[in-house]
Amino acid sequence: MRKINQSEPINQFLNSNIKKHPVSFHMPGHKYGRFNDSLKKLCFGKYDITEIPGADNIKKPKGIIKDSIKRISNIYGSEYAFYLTNGTTSGIHAILRYASLVGRKLLISRDCHISAVNGAILFGVETVFIPTKNENGMPLPVNPDAISETLKNNADACGVLLTSPNYYGKTAQLAEISKIVHNKNMFLAVDEAHGAHFQFSGLAGLSGINNGADIVCHSLHKTLPVFNQGAILHICSDRINSKIIKDAVNMLGTTSPSYPLLASMERAVGYLNENGTKLYKNLAKNIDYLKKSISDNIKIMMTDDFTRLVIKNGINGFTVAEKLHEKYNIDVEAADFESIICITTPFNKKSDFKKLVKGLSMIEERDDNIMVPVVPVVPVVPVVPVVPQIAKELYEAYVLNHESISLDMAAGRICGTIIVSYPPGTPLLCPGEIIDGYVVKYIKKVINAGGAVLGVEDNKIPVLE
Repeated sequence: MRKINQSEPINQFLNSNIKKHPVSFHMPGHKYGRFNDSLKKLCFGKYDITEIPGADNIKKPKGIIKDSIKRISNIYGSEYAFYLTNGTTSGIHAILRYASLVGRKLLISRDCHISAVNGAILFGVETVFIPTKNENGMPLPVNPDAISETLKNNADACGVLLTSPNYYGKTAQLAEISKIVHNKNMFLAVDEAHGAHFQFSGLAGLSGINNGADIVCHSLHKTLPVFNQGAILHICSDRINSKIIKDAVNMLGTTSPSYPLLASMERAVGYLNENGTKLYKNLAKNIDYLKKSISDNIKIMMTDDFTRLVIKNGINGFTVAEKLHEKYNIDVEAADFESIICITTPFNKKSDFKKLVKGLSMIEERDDNIMVPVVPVVPVVPVVPVVPQIAKELYEAYVLNHESISLDMAAGRICGTIIVSYPPGTPLLCPGEIIDGYVVKYIKKVINAGGAVLGVEDNKIPVLE
């Protein structure tokens, strides 16, 4: 094997990381290629082709790509589907482009991914955010009452885009929401990036496809054994003009798709369709083992998606995630002030769960001789800020001149960029929103606790001049 030198830092890191035999409780769902060696075979360059004769064309599929995506659409129960090779981000952007052409105003749940805000900026979509709430320290998806209330003053909107499930495995009441939205002659789009596995894990009843959504995005790579960036956009009803959305998908997608990526999506969906019941039953057993093996001081929160573990042990979640990585070579998907969030899939072995049990127990008992109380201390957890006041439309504010000022001086000013806590990538502030004192305090708490906030550099935040 060719020696990797220091002039190749990416290769060097990937090589050294895999030698540590890391335990993955994060995306992508294949967990370092544990999928009958299928992904490893696809990695070889001989599968990386272009649109040679017989390989079809993703922009105008008539052959193998058309047949492949039709099969996946049938499995999920949608009317039509599109392969996406730039993740659900490109699907969300296609939805925003669609909205810009059919109505210009779109209602978006505040727990949206940053890609929705970026799409609104790119395509000049007038955006109205629907507020969400927290419960037991976990964000909840937008509820029907919030949508009904927002619709009262926005009857001219063309549709609603919401996130379900959210990062914490909580799902929205989609059947009720779809009726509310459709009664206003609007379309319902669901960012179901984290729910691609619902169809195979006994959770199909939670999917937007089965609850009246008109268009649904799936990030296959998050919970299925698929290479990063593999996603699907589903058309589920005739409320969506398929030609307009097809043009948007083609406009935003690459003309040189990765065939290994397409192949990994095709294979993963087919494999789980045939074997999902057995695989997820085994995963449920491993999760049950985890729950029975941890101490009473460690709590696994109730979620709608049993595969998504939200774990609390009375210690700052950012600290727990850091210790699991540094001392036990376990990487989790995300953390917050109270919790760590783990993505589990059938490709997590029982040994992974045993290591997680051990790591959590060791962190609970001792941390470099600093004793942790047996009874967890309930931290004062900041409430996620509500939707701020809007001074200017976000797509207008984004292009105006701005300056960077200290966070301490930002209250009362108008934000000039997107401020995001990442993960999960939901906006704390958007361009054109008025910064209040609580948001400033919240951002500081996230940073001080070890979290990442995009858009804040050197304790400074961009504001409009």
